[in-house]
Amino acid sequence: MEKNNIAAYYDEYVDRQVRAGVNERHYSIRDLVVKNASKQNIRILEMGCGIGTVTGLLATAYPQGSILAMDMSPASIDHAKATFAKTPNITFITGDVVETPINGQFDLIVLPDILEHIPLELHLKLFSRFNRLLKNGGRVIIHSPDPYYSDWVRNNRPELMQVVDLALHFPQLISTVHAAGLTLLSLERYSIWSDLPDYMSLVLVPAPVDHSYSEVPRPRRSWTDRLVGALKHNR
Repeated sequence: MEKNNIAAYYDEYVDRQVRAGVNERHYSIRDLVVKNASKQNIRILEMGCGIGTVTGLLATAYPQGSILAMDMSPASIDHAKATFAKTPNITFITGDVVETPINGQFDLIVLPDILEHIPLELHLKLFSRFNRLLKNGGRVIIHSPDPYYSDWVRNNRPELMQVVDLALHFPQLISTVHAAGLTLLSLERYSIWSDLPDYMSLVLVPAPVDHSYSEVPRPRRSWTDRLVGALKHNR
C-alpha cells in the first residue's frame, strides 16, 4: 500500500486514539523503557508516536531528558503538538521512520506498537538504521502484539486489524535482527488484556564485535571450595 494511503488511514485514526486515552498498554511501554534506562539525562527517539500517549509518559519519567517523537500521520502530529505545547523536552516531527533524515544519536530508540504496521520488506532497512542512530551502549525497545495473538485476532476479530497489521513471528523477526547487525538482549511475552500472552517486548543492542570482550578479574577458587559451595547450594 502507498505511504500516502497509510498516512491518511492514521489521520482518520486520531479520534479513536483520543477516545482510548492512556491505558495499561501505554504504562507497560513506559515501564519497559524505565527498566532499560535508569539515568535521567538521556535522548530518546520514539518511532510511531501517534498522538503522543506514550510520549507524554516518557516526558514525565525523564524530565531532564529529551524526546524526539515522529509519526507519518500529519493529523496525529498536529494533535500531539497541541497537547504537549507546554512540555519543553518533547520535539514532534512528521516523517517516515524508515526514510526521513534524523539528526544525532540516541540512548534509546522506542517503537511502541508500530513495527507490526511497517511492511515486512522494510524491516531490514529500518533495523539497519538503528545501528547508525544508537549511541554507544544504546538500546532499541520494541513493544508489539504477540504474534500468536495477532493470528487469533486476524481469524476471529478481523475488524480490529489495521491497514498494515503483521504477526511478527520470532524466526523471521530474529533473522532480520541479526542480518541488521543487532542482537537480542531480552524477550518477554506477557498478558495485558487476555489470559494468554497478547503482547511482547524485545530489547535489541548492536551485536558485539571481537574486541568487545574483556576478561573480568575473579579470585581463583580451589576445587574444595567449589565442592563445598555446590553442596551448600544443593541443600
